[in-house]
Amino acid sequence: MAHKPKKHKEIKDDDVDLNPLIDVITMLIIFFILGGKMSSDIRTEQITVPPTRTATKLDADKGWERIVVNVFGTTQNRAGESKPVQKIRIGTKEFTAEGVDNYSAYIGMRELLDRAYERAEKKPDTKGTGLMLPMVVLEIRADADTQYRVVQEIQQIVADSVDPRNNMLPKQQTTADAKPFVNINFTTRLPGDGK
Repeated sequence: MAHKPKKHKEIKDDDVDLNPLIDVITMLIIFFILGGKMSSDIRTEQITVPPTRTATKLDADKGWERIVVNVFGTTQNRAGESKPVQKIRIGTKEFTAEGVDNYSAYIGMRELLDRAYERAEKKPDTKGTGLMLPMVVLEIRADADTQYRVVQEIQQIVADSVDPRNNMLPKQQTTADAKPFVNINFTTRLPGDGK
């Protein structure tokens, strides 16, 4: 028996039904929109920002001293200002520096912290570094106008890793000479709030 070749029916352009194609494309679009939204929601949950504390009184543990370091101003020239002015206030002492590379406020702050380190009760570092750590909690308060660079420099000075008397260069010291403060809280203050 010989097979007869089948005749193929010609399909004209007006006979093609596009409804199933449109349905499939619509479903794919919905799938990718919902899938993209879910992945962005998951990504947002994975990025956690540390909680911000407003400038309320933070209590130190019993036997610990608490020192509040208020930071104001900037170290950069701003439009319309002749010189940048930076202020650091600890208790009733205020240290002011004018100009871009003027570290006098940092020097005054470090001298005051050195005196606080000397009078504070100390305990050995639990990480075995050989450092003696003061039982002092530092609270650094900065407003939104304070540049991150200033807070970063204050952290380095508080950790006693740089010398403000020597253009903020790293200190060359032994463990016995170091006077670091490691218990630090950061709080925010409304811009211009001098409290």
